[in-house]
Amino acid sequence: MRYMMVLAGVLLLAACSGGEKQMGRAEPGGSFLDPLCMPDGSVVYYEYANRAGQYDEVTASKANCAWNKPKAAR
Repeated sequence: MRYMMVLAGVLLLAACSGGEKQMGRAEPGGSFLDPLCMPDGSVVYYEYANRAGQYDEVTASKANCAWNKPKAAR
């Protein structure tokens, strides 16, 4: 039972991790509870690089999510 609690805690921390810098690369990344969104409002957990391997035209951001916009802008 104790091992299950530890495993559940580790899985919870892994699910909630994220941020702007993962594995040494500056790719966009939201967490499970605070994801990034595309301009159309769809949720994105990971945005892939272009064919050249660059993230120079990243379009996903937290500002695109409906719950981060002011009520008047919805």
